[in-house]
Amino acid sequence: MAITLSLTLSFSGTAVTTSRKISTFPKPTNFSTKIRCIGWDPEGVLGPPSTGHIARREFQRRLEKDAGAREEFKRQVLEEKERLRNLRATRVVPDTPAGLIEYFLDTEAQELEFEIARLRPRLDDDFFSRVKFEIGQLRFAVAKTEEMEDRMIELEALQKALLEGIEAYDKLQANIVKARERLTKILTSKDIKATLLDMLERNELNKSLLTLLDENIASAHRSNQKEAADFMEKLRGAMLNVHLRNWILNDQFHCGPRSSRKSRIQVSQDSFNLWVLPTHCFQRDSNPRATNFIRTSCKATFYPVLCFQLLSIYAGKIQQNEHELARVALSVSLAKAQSTTSFISGMPKVPGIKPREYQAVKDCIENMQNSVSQLQQSLKEFDLIRVRDFVWHTSNVQTWVSAALTFENTCVEGFSGPLLDGRVKTSVKRRVISVAQVTSNALALVNQFTERHQATTAPINVP
Repeated sequence: MAITLSLTLSFSGTAVTTSRKISTFPKPTNFSTKIRCIGWDPEGVLGPPSTGHIARREFQRRLEKDAGAREEFKRQVLEEKERLRNLRATRVVPDTPAGLIEYFLDTEAQELEFEIARLRPRLDDDFFSRVKFEIGQLRFAVAKTEEMEDRMIELEALQKALLEGIEAYDKLQANIVKARERLTKILTSKDIKATLLDMLERNELNKSLLTLLDENIASAHRSNQKEAADFMEKLRGAMLNVHLRNWILNDQFHCGPRSSRKSRIQVSQDSFNLWVLPTHCFQRDSNPRATNFIRTSCKATFYPVLCFQLLSIYAGKIQQNEHELARVALSVSLAKAQSTTSFISGMPKVPGIKPREYQAVKDCIENMQNSVSQLQQSLKEFDLIRVRDFVWHTSNVQTWVSAALTFENTCVEGFSGPLLDGRVKTSVKRRVISVAQVTSNALALVNQFTERHQATTAPINVP
């Protein structure tokens, strides 16, 4: 019996109505929220953070304890996303290069990636020739006004952002095609172990493949194909595991006789459908209870999928121990913060970096170094936790992890403003936001551990 997987890849090929009318994208209004005590949005949907780490902790605890507040916040996020979709639909795209320039100048920074994907065919040589021509006119004008200077700066920033965005988009599309081919190769292979080893040697188990696998897992869950989803989740965990070679050689995959492992693949223009994975050909789970424990615990975080992806590979170490789960989460956060700090430390040497970018990067380096220091302190303090002085130690850990999260968010906020748009900002923000999400998850797991053990006098189970 074969499991049917429907894998759908969405591409930004939306048809666009053209007109000479240029429509300005409305600025987002203040989104009302019933969670008045904080007014902070951890997802970055309703607005940037406006308070410190203490307020953020209170906000997180409010959502963790109040199911009604959680549902209300989730509803508000969905409404805001729907509002943005409706605003996108109301924008009219001009049919001339000159009009398209004004269209992109009126586009908010966070919407630029979407517009690049939607209008990629229009961003051709004719468009950029028009941009360069106008920049040249402004640069060599005999009598420059302040408005002309501002216009030239805006056009140069737009040109750079679009070129970098197009390069990233084209690379992404190429990676998607390769990832689809590689995933097909894995799922239709008669010898999964040999296939994974071969791909490991070729360095083909990359982020694009993992992203596509995530989409397949979500599709399987939506189709109520639990066995297929479980299989692919374990496959994903194997790809993330640094000991993948040993994991495979230890025969974690188990399939029946070769004659019973038939699979069929069908690819259509609009969707990517695979018929694979016979019911007997699923990975043996060496520790399903630990995996389920991690998955359940991660539901208390703001980024549960990321939480499970990073921590599930340590299931053998964590088992069903809340103390060890929180400790591993802190260790992962520290390692990610240290790696990101090392990367950012090299950014001031990037050729052509602007003075504003240089200062923002220097401030970010200082903030990330402070974040690393706070996480190191919290990890040492967490190892001291016992029943005696439990509240004292856990309070210190919570304070230091919250401070680390504040430093990370401060780094991100330092790159706000259109004058900082560009490759440096994109590289730094993407990495620091990822660190902040991991740190946020670690803090949530520490809070969960603290709340469950604060009222008990039972010994803390420390491995």
